[in-house]
Amino acid sequence: MSTPIQNNQRSTIEITLTQEQKETLEKAAAISSQTLSEYLLAAALQLAEETPLQPEAIALSEKDWEIFTSALENPPEPNEALKAAIKKHQEKYGKW
Repeated sequence: MSTPIQNNQRSTIEITLTQEQKETLEKAAAISSQTLSEYLLAAALQLAEETPLQPEAIALSEKDWEIFTSALENPPEPNEALKAAIKKHQEKYGKW
């Protein structure tokens, strides 16, 4: 899942490598009919997408924890939007 660049904003990343490493990457890019930048971006994005993301820890205050657990233990009644979403999901994927 690649993240699109919004508003055509671009950033630059600088990399330091040996001349031999650069030549190796340039050869690989040329074989792929890509510029070095295109090749490196594609390779980096592919690797990033394959790397399993680690969940982020969220620290809650005691008050927020109580609100969170209360919502889990005593969920509100489903509203019409939720009911419609469940129905649509079940029509597409079947019941659980």
